[in-house]
Amino acid sequence: MTQIKAILGPTNTGKTYTALERLLAYPSGIIGFPLRLLAKENYDRMVKIKGKKNVGLITGEEKVVPPQAKWFSCTVEAMPVHIPVDIVIIDEIQLCSDPDRGHIFTHRLLHCRGTYETIFLGADTIIPILKKLVPSIEIQTRPRLSSLVYNGFTKLTKLPPRCAIVAFSAHEVYAIAELVKRQKGGCAIIMGRLSPRTRNAQMELYQNKEVDYLIATDAIGMGLNMDVNHIAFVNLSKYDGRQMRNLYPSEIAQIAGRAGRGSKDGTFGITANCPIISDKIVNAIENHAFDPIKQIYWRNHDLDFQNPLTLFSTLSTPSLFPQLITGQYSSDLKNLSYLIQDHEVRSICTSQFKTELLWECCQIPDFKKIGSEYHARICKQIFLFLIKQGHIPENWIDQQIQQLNHLQGDIDTLMQRLASIRIYSFLTTKNNWVESSSYWHAQTKEIEEKLSDTLHDSLVSKFVNQRVTNLIHHLSHSKQINAFTSITNEGNISIDGEFIGKIRGFCFQLPDSIHKDERSFILKKINKSIEKFIPQQVNRLIHDNDKEFMIDHDKKIISWQKSPIAQLKKGKDFFHPDICLLNKDLIQQVFQNLILRRLKEFLENYNRRLFPNFFNALDNDNNTSELRGILHQLYENGGILWTEQYFNLSKDTIKQLKHYKIHYGNHAIYIENFFKEKQYYLRHTLLTLNEQIANPVLLSPKQVAYLTSSTMNKNLVAKMGWLVANKQIIRLDIAEKLTFKLKKASKKHPVCFHKKWIAPVPYYNDNIIPLLKSLKLQPKKPEKLTYEKFGPPAPLLIKKIKIKKQRKIKHMTHLTQDNPFNILKNFLLNRT
Repeated sequence: MTQIKAILGPTNTGKTYTALERLLAYPSGIIGFPLRLLAKENYDRMVKIKGKKNVGLITGEEKVVPPQAKWFSCTVEAMPVHIPVDIVIIDEIQLCSDPDRGHIFTHRLLHCRGTYETIFLGADTIIPILKKLVPSIEIQTRPRLSSLVYNGFTKLTKLPPRCAIVAFSAHEVYAIAELVKRQKGGCAIIMGRLSPRTRNAQMELYQNKEVDYLIATDAIGMGLNMDVNHIAFVNLSKYDGRQMRNLYPSEIAQIAGRAGRGSKDGTFGITANCPIISDKIVNAIENHAFDPIKQIYWRNHDLDFQNPLTLFSTLSTPSLFPQLITGQYSSDLKNLSYLIQDHEVRSICTSQFKTELLWECCQIPDFKKIGSEYHARICKQIFLFLIKQGHIPENWIDQQIQQLNHLQGDIDTLMQRLASIRIYSFLTTKNNWVESSSYWHAQTKEIEEKLSDTLHDSLVSKFVNQRVTNLIHHLSHSKQINAFTSITNEGNISIDGEFIGKIRGFCFQLPDSIHKDERSFILKKINKSIEKFIPQQVNRLIHDNDKEFMIDHDKKIISWQKSPIAQLKKGKDFFHPDICLLNKDLIQQVFQNLILRRLKEFLENYNRRLFPNFFNALDNDNNTSELRGILHQLYENGGILWTEQYFNLSKDTIKQLKHYKIHYGNHAIYIENFFKEKQYYLRHTLLTLNEQIANPVLLSPKQVAYLTSSTMNKNLVAKMGWLVANKQIIRLDIAEKLTFKLKKASKKHPVCFHKKWIAPVPYYNDNIIPLLKSLKLQPKKPEKLTYEKFGPPAPLLIKKIKIKKQRKIKHMTHLTQDNPFNILKNFLLNRT
């Protein structure tokens, strides 16, 4: 008589490992898993121990059954219950309580036995049911090998490496994966819709530490053993195929239990907008204390195949035991319910054989899950092929699978094709349904593998930045970072031969694909290598040509090698602003001093290159005191002096100003190249620094005049060389030309004004009088004609303003008693 045992406990108790050892200790045996992926994974383990010719793999889509096979790894649905074996093992027996698949597990629980031993694995919540239905069962419970602790809420951006983030919809999975890619470099994806091959490839991506994050649906909760330290829930509700509902505490525990494998402790928590897990549920998960299962799902397997209606009736028969309940219709029962309403199907099913065939067709798996009616129509078409032709036509199979043999499309399209090809792969495992079934099975498997590989590549391409993840992996796991960090003479930085960024100036530039949250981490890791490069970079800066330096006039920044290295601030005088280094944390003080000295030299050279004659004049020690005074004033005021107080300059001084190309005009004295673009923008930068004006308006020197506005800083405008004329401002050099021209025309007597005389300045009728006054002309308005006078009005007249020159004092004719010079004179006389 067979011995029946149950090995029960939470996740990470070593149940499966013990069961496999027990299985292979017998001469023959079968083990049933809830997932094709687990069946394949354990099949590979068994092959390594017993050899490929002795181990079989049976799932709904794949059958590998060597003639000498003695041990079988199967999905629970595909278990060959008709084969007598010494031991039978069923994994995750608590799935008897699953509304969709529970009846299959219950059938195996009640009817599937090994000759000598039968073992059930799963959660201890199934204990009361086992004791009721299998009174002779021997139950062993096992504690978890490591602890599982709740650590509350963690922001998505702060989740630690080796973490699985669990969501319950494809939309959420994709959105989180995009975020993790931006901030952490990439992630692996585990979803129920992935093919086993794609899922294995994604798991390998994570297990090999090519990525440190895993984004998954609840598909992660069933027997997938991975190196996960923390489980983070994004949500606590899911759509179960019929409705949105909250997760059961046992379901949360099943998923959270993936954290911490072997003796390594694990943690679980919440992230994003996930609601808080109650203390009661947390306590239940941490202590593995859940309400026991009171009822499991059952379906009658003593079927009457007289016709479809009697078949449906016997399938719906309730159990006599209160612990066994009939659940909502599963996929195969929905297909039958739909097809018995079809007149063509009912008219064909006139025998037990045809009804059995119909039921077998209804059990074709619905991998696409896009609607029960759509899948039922596929089942009907297969049934009609088998009834009318005895097999599924090869040309039809070829047509169907070739429609799926395309590798283009997005992730969802590829997953839909994979789901479809898995249906045809299932059909080709039926030897009596398809002629040359082995050939067509090989064809479907080839397409499935190509689609799976393409889907994996698409997931990696979309959700993994391979270069960044490699970089972070190297930086995270290497203690000798400088051993494989290299910096070229051009400043390109590589880690282990992989280009990661470049130094421009003294700023380390990472690719845009590396998120800002990772930048400080990477910089911290390679700072020592960068510090070694600094002396070389400083030496290059010191000896570089001035052409390699630039001034950003908007940001007030000096750049070298097109990278900002210094900020300009208000300095001791107009032409010498202070220079403050940027990104100087990695630069030693001695090198900072060398850089500042070179930048000051560049700025001095730049000033002298733009205003050569002015600085030559300043350097000339032989200038007269009057000229030195004018030059000093020009230097302090940025190259311009308005000339109200300077009409009495000597002819020699005026001649010297002209020699140095300093313009002495009717309105102002100003230095050379005053309105050339480079000179103009430099003066504007220096002036706004000196005056400490924030967000100044910059007028283009290419335009000769502007209308004034309330926001215009007239003091700044004047210092930049614009003549303010009421509603207009005019470029100074243009104003000088107009004044010279109009004064020359009105030198001897008043003249009639013509509009063309002020060209290219725009003419505004209401501003012409203030404009002419600002140009130092005296306009005479025409008199208005009285009623008695006739004829056209007199024209506007202009005449030159006569300026009274101040008399020069040749000598002092009289000194008052309290005059300082008289006091000095008396003091000196008294001493003698």
